Amino acid sequence: MKKLALVAFLFISACATTSPAPSVERMYVINCGENHVKDLSRWTPGAHVGEPAVFSNHCYLIRHARGLMLWDTGNPDRLAALPNGLTAPNGIITAFMRKPLAESLREIGVAPGEIQHFAMSHSHGDHSGNANLFAASTLYMQGAEYDAVFGPEPQKYNFIAANFEKLRGAKTVKLDGDYDVFGDGSVVIKPTPGHTPGHQSLLVRLPKTGPVLLSGDMVHLRYSWNNRVVPSFNFDVAQSGRTIDEMKAYVEKTGAKLWINHDREQSASIPKAPAYVE
Repeated sequence: MKKLALVAFLFISACATTSPAPSVERMYVINCGENHVKDLSRWTPGAHVGEPAVFSNHCYLIRHARGLMLWDTGNPDRLAALPNGLTAPNGIITAFMRKPLAESLREIGVAPGEIQHFAMSHSHGDHSGNANLFAASTLYMQGAEYDAVFGPEPQKYNFIAANFEKLRGAKTVKLDGDYDVFGDGSVVIKPTPGHTPGHQSLLVRLPKTGPVLLSGDMVHLRYSWNNRVVPSFNFDVAQSGRTIDEMKAYVEKTGAKLWINHDREQSASIPKAPAYVE
């Protein structure tokens, strides 16, 4: 009996030492602006011609037992001072920022300098508007995106160089494919190129909701995902289509829910900070 008791004790001890690693505790979905467009067909070629639309825009703060990670930074905080928003020179989009990201983070009890891990789906202005706030964080960026942003012609890719000026000296992890941020499979950066050279999406395994894939601009709307629709202005249209195919297979394999950043209808069903999802 004593031997059996000893074996049982050793078995229980072994199980204790191999218990799951700490993982995601919660995620805050932060309202990081709106983009009002005059003609939706620019994003849905062949459909919705002349229809106006409003695109939602989010930042995501992930609280993991090993630290905080921010995904995307939304429209620039300075737009909060412009009640009529800022209209692009071509008149196609008017961008709004109702509340600065810095203020939304304060409401959660987080300062930008406390965020250890920082990544963006890509480098367009509605995702990188406040990137300079996070120069103290470790930056995760696909190598192709890094080279485009910090190369000699960022404007060639419709990137605003000033949005990244303070990140030039930041600690950076250049990626070439998947990257497991915390080493436990709970937060995984997935390469999804096409919209920009090094576009990436984020898989987050939430404790109650389950796996969620944050789209970035891999697709802009549920319509785009369902119909494999790619805007003609993407960096690589053919690659964009292949990426959608690959991610559909990945979503089916993992059972992940796809949260599409700019889909306002879907956005309305997701709790916003200071509330959170688990």
